[in-house]
Order: sequence, then structure tokens, then C-alpha cells
Amino acid sequence: MKHRVFGILVAAIAFLAGASAPQAQQGPAASAKAPVHARQVKRLLIKGAMVIPGSGMPAYGPVDILAEDGLIARIGDSVSGKWPEADAVIDAAGKYVMPGIVNTHMHWHEVRVGPIPIQYERDLYLAAGVTTAREVGGNFAKSTEWRAESAAHTIVAPRIVVYPMLNDLVGPGESSPVTPDQWRALVRRAKERGADGIKLIGPMDKDQVIAALDEATKLGLRSTVHVAVGEATARDFIDAGVRSIEHFYGIADSALDEPQDFPPDMNLYNEIHRFGRAGELYTQKSLNHAKLSQLLDDMVKRGVAWSPTLSTYEATRDLIRAQNLPWYKDYLHPSLEEYFKPSMTRHGTFWIGWTTTEEIAWRKNYEVWMATLLEFGRKGGIITTGDDSGYLYGSMYGFGISRELEMQQEAGFSPLEVLTHATLNGAKVLGLDDKLGRIRQGMIADLLVINGNPLENLRLMNPYGTDLMAYDGKIVSNYAGVVKPGDPKATMVHGGGIEWTIKDGIPYHVPTLMKAVKDMVAKARGEKK
Repeated sequence: MKHRVFGILVAAIAFLAGASAPQAQQGPAASAKAPVHARQVKRLLIKGAMVIPGSGMPAYGPVDILAEDGLIARIGDSVSGKWPEADAVIDAAGKYVMPGIVNTHMHWHEVRVGPIPIQYERDLYLAAGVTTAREVGGNFAKSTEWRAESAAHTIVAPRIVVYPMLNDLVGPGESSPVTPDQWRALVRRAKERGADGIKLIGPMDKDQVIAALDEATKLGLRSTVHVAVGEATARDFIDAGVRSIEHFYGIADSALDEPQDFPPDMNLYNEIHRFGRAGELYTQKSLNHAKLSQLLDDMVKRGVAWSPTLSTYEATRDLIRAQNLPWYKDYLHPSLEEYFKPSMTRHGTFWIGWTTTEEIAWRKNYEVWMATLLEFGRKGGIITTGDDSGYLYGSMYGFGISRELEMQQEAGFSPLEVLTHATLNGAKVLGLDDKLGRIRQGMIADLLVINGNPLENLRLMNPYGTDLMAYDGKIVSNYAGVVKPGDPKATMVHGGGIEWTIKDGIPYHVPTLMKAVKDMVAKARGEKK
């Protein structure tokens, strides 16, 4: 196979790898037309890009893309087409452009163990290419306020879509919902307060599920669910009309011919027990694969999407790797670092006494889980990308979504399929596919300008970048025929990464974002001493 050689100057690579980033008022090129970080212009021109359209078709180009008033106005040749003059120009020669990523499962956190700047999370998500973020549980009042501010471009943040957990809408002095009518009332409350959809989280009984989802359907609210061990499994949520399922819980449970084999001292309120046993769901002896396959068929038939969040749990299968990721040095906020430490009380920090046996069980669980996800995709199921960051080791904002792309490739999907999951499929689940998720004239100008070809290496999407081979100062495939063993012109450099994340036609310079994150982390560490 002939590999595309994409030219990026080594100096630019070193710059993206952590050398001094430009100030916010500058772009990477010194010209009057260079875009300014976070500054809106009427017309933004991207020149000479290879385009990954997001619809599943292969890349094409090089072409020019004109964003005007926040929309994709033209695609083609800006010179021969005599396009109107642009206010800012991005030179994308040797780079790839794709739609912005839709993160379908995330949470905003202002506290982990101690305060954490919300801008830290916003900057990391934008740096990872997330232009739309579906928040599925957080401070509802703040999230709706931030949603409005993001839409008005008064804050630097992805577009925000809010799906509150219904239990979080229970008011002071009110008891948790029990009866079907109480669940219906909470759905109505979500609608009245401006929610874009609802998130259910178990354990729930079947009559509660039916009532909540029936009310959501009547009110035109989309829905998603984190299925927990309870009376209602994924089968019940699917039959009742849920629109998407998060993680993997409930799907395997629905295919068991007998109850899961829990030990007598199992306690669902103990995080060590809960996560340890969750890692055995797909490897239960009573798992009926025919029943599982039928469940996937029904999900496809009814248009139920799946946001697997594979990256969220990766530490379970290799804890030492997760504890030693290289980007922790500059970008791990001390509040989040403290949260990651083993605890008997914090959600997801179940690492006390974590054993090889438990890791092996999770690795086997992943094998079947990934195979199930691949079967679902091959049947025509809608798969999206989400990271659920801020809980388990390694699951850092932004970095988690880039790792999710890699793990979906590990599950058996091609990079082109994975990027469709991350863009068009995410937009479909949110009901925004008429506006987002693909590069087409008239769509919202949510675009990523990437240093290299992510179809060749998804690791290029990581905000930290990745190690690459250079030959005579230019990046080449490590299979390139020009490279011979011992050739002094062949060197390793650190590069890749997204250079610009564009939301609503507004360019956000990723090195500038990452420098801001690094400064926030350094400041917080200094204050902690």
C-alpha cells in the first residue's frame, strides 16, 4: 500500500509538542491574514486541505473551504472560483480537515478533590477537537447558563447540549421518585427548565422506565440511559423507547439465561465490588449469544444508539499504564490527580488491592464487549463517541475522547468508520445532523485542522501529539520506501495534534489552548505547595 507523505516542518512539530505557544493575539503564521485565537470573523478561508467529510466517504482534496457567518459557504477552488475576500486565512497544505467531534457522554466538574477551573475542561475538550458536548449529569442550572454563553460566544467552550439526570432535579425536601407519576413529573420538570433531553440511571423498576420514557416521548425530549443492576435491563429500556444507551451495563445482563453469578457478600454500594463484578458481565457462563444478538437487532430496528465509552474503563485492564501517562506531567490538574487516587468513597476510585486476576477478567470482558459493539455496528447500529472523563485513572478531559477513537479502531472499526461515529453519528443522536457532523455547504462550520492524516494514525488526534518519523525534515510514514536502516536523515520527532478547532466559524488555536491549560496546572500545583 502506498502511504501518503504529508509535509510538516520539524520546527512546527516541535512547536506543537510543547515549545513556546503563541500568544492569543497571534496565529502560527506571521501575516496580516492569520486568524486570531477565539476571534470571530465574517469570512474564514481554509486553503489547500485534504477533507474527511464525515459521511463515511474517503478523503478528497486538496480544496479550499470558506466559512461565512459561521456556516460552510463554499468548497472548491477559491482562486478560479473568484470567491469573496476572506478576513482570515488558514494554510492547510499538508493537513487534513474533518468535522468537529460530538462528545455524546461527558460531565462538567468544578470540584474533584478541591476546586478545578471549568475553563481547564473547556480548553482540553476544544484542544481534542470536541465542538459539541452532551452533558449527561452535572449542575443543571450552571450547565444551562454555560449553554447559553457558549451559543452567544461569550465563553471559550464547545457547544453544550444538556441532558440532566432526572434524580438530580429532585428539589430540596422532596423524596426520590418512586411511583410512575412521580417519574412523569420529573420529566415534565426537565422540559419546563429547558433540558435538551433526559438521562435515566438505575436501578429502576420496569413501570418507572415505561412511565418516564413515555412522558419524554410525548414531550419531544430525547433520552439516554446508564442501565444499572436492577429489575429493568437494557431490554426494558429499548422496549420502552429509549433513544440511546451509555457504557455497556444492561446489554449483557439482558442476554443472561440466569442471574449474574454474584458472591454472597456482594454489595452494590461498594465500588470495589461493583466495578470488579462489572468486569465479568460479558464472560458469564449463562450469557446467551443468540439472545444478545437478537437484542442488538432490536436496537438497530428501533434506532437505539450506543455510546460505549470504551476509554472510560481502560485502567481496569492495565492500571500501571493508566497511572503513568506522559501528559500527566504538564496537564493533570492536582485536584483531578487527587481524585484518581484509591478511595473507598469516591466514584470509580476502586483501586485498593486491585489484582492481576481482576485485570485479566476485564481484558476478557473487553474482548467480548468490543466484539458485541462491532456486531452492532455491522448490523447497522448507530455508534457514537463519549469519554465520561474525570473519574477513573487516565480518563482526562479531551484525552479520553482521543483515546476513545483509538479503542473503537481496536474493536475492529476502520479509522474512517470511527471518525463517522465521532461526527455524523453523534449529530444524529442529538437530532442535529441537519446542521452538524459533516463538511457540506450550508452546514455549521465546525471544523478541525489536523497536522497529518488521522486515517493513517488516529493518535494524531491526541492533544499531546505523538511520536512520528521524519525524513530530511519532513514527516513520512514509517513504511516509506525512502527510509533505509541507519540513514541519518531519518529521525523521530514529536508532532501531530489538531492545530485549529473551529466552532461556528470561530478559530481556536490548539497550542494556545494547551499553553493555557499548562499554566493553570502549574499555578494550581504552586498553590498546593
